[in-house]
Amino acid sequence: MATVAAACAPNSAPGPAALTPRRGGTVVNALQAEITNLDPGVSGDQPSLAAFSLIYEGLVGLTADLQPIPALATSWTQEGTAWTFKLRQGVKFHDGAAFNAAAVKATFDRYFGPPADRPLRANQVTPVVDRVEVVDDFTVRFVTKDLDAFFLDRLADAAGITGSWGFIISPDAIKKFGKDLARNAVGTGPFTFVEWIKDERFVVARNEAYWGDKAYLDKVILRSVPEPEARIIGLEALDIHIARTLNPEAQERIAKNPALAPSIRTTTRALFFGVASLKKPYSDIRVRQALNHAVDKQSIVKNLYNGLAEQINGPIVPGQTGYVALPGFAYDPAKAKQLLADAGYPNGFSATLVGPKGAYFKDFELQQAVQQQLRAVGVNVRLETVEFAKYLEFVRKDPRTSELEMWLDATGGGPTVHWIRQRYGCEFFRPNGTNTAGSCYPDIDATLLEAQRNTDPNRRLALLKESQEKISLQAPSVWVLATKEIAGVSKKLHDFVHMGNGVLTVNARTWIEA
Repeated sequence: MATVAAACAPNSAPGPAALTPRRGGTVVNALQAEITNLDPGVSGDQPSLAAFSLIYEGLVGLTADLQPIPALATSWTQEGTAWTFKLRQGVKFHDGAAFNAAAVKATFDRYFGPPADRPLRANQVTPVVDRVEVVDDFTVRFVTKDLDAFFLDRLADAAGITGSWGFIISPDAIKKFGKDLARNAVGTGPFTFVEWIKDERFVVARNEAYWGDKAYLDKVILRSVPEPEARIIGLEALDIHIARTLNPEAQERIAKNPALAPSIRTTTRALFFGVASLKKPYSDIRVRQALNHAVDKQSIVKNLYNGLAEQINGPIVPGQTGYVALPGFAYDPAKAKQLLADAGYPNGFSATLVGPKGAYFKDFELQQAVQQQLRAVGVNVRLETVEFAKYLEFVRKDPRTSELEMWLDATGGGPTVHWIRQRYGCEFFRPNGTNTAGSCYPDIDATLLEAQRNTDPNRRLALLKESQEKISLQAPSVWVLATKEIAGVSKKLHDFVHMGNGVLTVNARTWIEA
């Protein structure tokens, strides 16, 4: 039996000791794309997560270094497949509803309703959770479908890292709004929802009834500013206080500005390229491996990202549980051409690569670089650049019917078993999971499930290593890099939060000078 109890800890960088925090002020945070939906059961994209982090809380939170800590749950125990959580008392939702075990169950009941009525993120809950039980008013029990050594990590991850299904929603709001939760957010967090004017602003205000220390800030405004240069200009004009996903060239410019400071964070954010494994020519492993040999990842890291990235050779990046360094595919255009010829494509082939612009760190420039390198081995790629919301529509399609051939892919990290199975597992083709590629490797699925069930930490790590080695060689994606995120911040802003997955936000402890 495992037991954990701890006090809730701050997850932000400390401000200067000589300054005293003050109450008041409004902070403007520039997002790299528009928020897509206010329902945590539906959206898990980075802009929406930035909004959720202000309004909602999960049972388990995370430090800035992505370590689980108590949030709405104060402690937990595990016995076999049962995880029992003691809940924080005296907490109210923004609409006045009481937070208790019944409220937690109401959030998760949405995922177990009739299939047609389930929110999108049910595909990350129902494969793992068998049921949620109310033990008493302030005790709730999750029973998993199998032994799961990573369930706590899943629950923490699902409250703001790569997912959102762990955020707890007001039961009264669930009844009142139903699917209109997409436009109405009601949680327990330090800020309350005020308004959302699409493509203009998203506004929250201090929650005066918050269970913890009341927020210093009066309001927070999120604005969509897709172009990195526009975000920098906004910072320089003091119209924006905080902005992330800036280009490497901005680092020196920000550092020289007396009103601004750069924040550089090593992250679990990975950028790579998906390929449609169910379609020719990508169904041939030789083609997928050829694409990996054709991309000069070290050159991209050095010349495009100015060293603010790290080459990856598989789906797991440094900082994620069980990460192991892999040999991957050396840059070898001659070998790429030979593999293509062996697969029946001596003259290469043509393809369309779909991706956003400005949503991720140098995402468009990365697509251009890979386009040029693939052209050198005979693969002629046409770039199709789409708005972020449209991009999400594309990647959420069932791989058996999707028109996608190649696409920019991204992840913010997350529990290793969950992430690999969801992205590449046989059971998790969209919409049942996040497998856009249509890849399916039963032996890798079996290895990952064994790791999940295993109670020996050393054996678990060995199994995670084996699964990473196998999937790297299968090359269901073109592995490229993990990024360091550059943000720009007003020097008047203190105790902001720059997470290990790249998320840049504020919390109740954040304050701004007058």
